[in-house]
Amino acid sequence: MTGMMLYFALGLMVLTVLSNRYWRRQLTLTRVAMSKLKEKVDDVTKEVADVASDYAQLAHHHADMEKRVQKAEIDMQAAILELDQKKGAAMQRYFVFDRNEPRPGRFWEVAVRFHPTAVSFADQRGHRGWSGIRRFLLIADGERDARERVAARYPRKAGFEILEVAGCRLNGLTVNRISELSTFRKPGKPEEEAAAAARPQRRTSPAQS
Repeated sequence: MTGMMLYFALGLMVLTVLSNRYWRRQLTLTRVAMSKLKEKVDDVTKEVADVASDYAQLAHHHADMEKRVQKAEIDMQAAILELDQKKGAAMQRYFVFDRNEPRPGRFWEVAVRFHPTAVSFADQRGHRGWSGIRRFLLIADGERDARERVAARYPRKAGFEILEVAGCRLNGLTVNRISELSTFRKPGKPEEEAAAAARPQRRTSPAQS
């Protein structure tokens, strides 16, 4: 009886050892599987985070584009309204003061009125008048320069009166103030020196004794 109990205990011990090894192996495989699954979950979480970040950027870009579209629509409506107003308004005619005299500076507009009855025929000789007010466009360094140039061509003694000198209110009329980038710029010192060196020098005649 005791021998059977010993054999039974030995078999139970062997079975326990085998079972323990089996379940340990299963536990190891489960841990490996859990580790791989955790890596996959981390990868999926990272991808989801990247997709969420891209979605947030796209949503921000979309909202920004909607604001721009709304602003563009408002600007378009305002431009259409302004265009309708300008179409209905009286046409403003401008006269070019300097046709063949390009120069750097700022665009100015000068309003000049002509009084044909305020001058004599002798003072009006050489000046052709007009009726009403004319606005001249010219390029000048300042208001004083623009006024003096217009007054020199259309003097007060000939019946002309300068009513207003202001910066040009027409859109798109600008002149670059930097002389190096201007189309009508003056040559700089290096260019003047090069031009002077390129000119043939006059030979000085020897002094006669």
